[in-house]
Amino acid sequence: MVDIQKALKDVVKKGTVHIGEKRTKAAITNDTAKLIVIAKNCAYANDLITHATEKKIPTYTYLGSSVELGTTCGKGYAVSSFAVINEGDSSIMHLISKRT
Repeated sequence: MVDIQKALKDVVKKGTVHIGEKRTKAAITNDTAKLIVIAKNCAYANDLITHATEKKIPTYTYLGSSVELGTTCGKGYAVSSFAVINEGDSSIMHLISKRT
């Protein structure tokens, strides 16, 4: 079974993601986002979730902090949120759909 940590790292590496509040909001507004991933300590989480829900885009709240999400994604900086534009060869969408 593939875990969520590996799926998050894979989607950032093998797919297309837009990292950061502005790019995530733009992906939601432009209907290009397939999934929104938000760290548990994201300051603008409620705004992103509300906006994504209105557009019927699934959201996933990562149970770690933005620093932990950045590390999980293989980045050397904090990642509070990102939008999955194309999942590439990752299993992220399959894992998320199994949760609901």
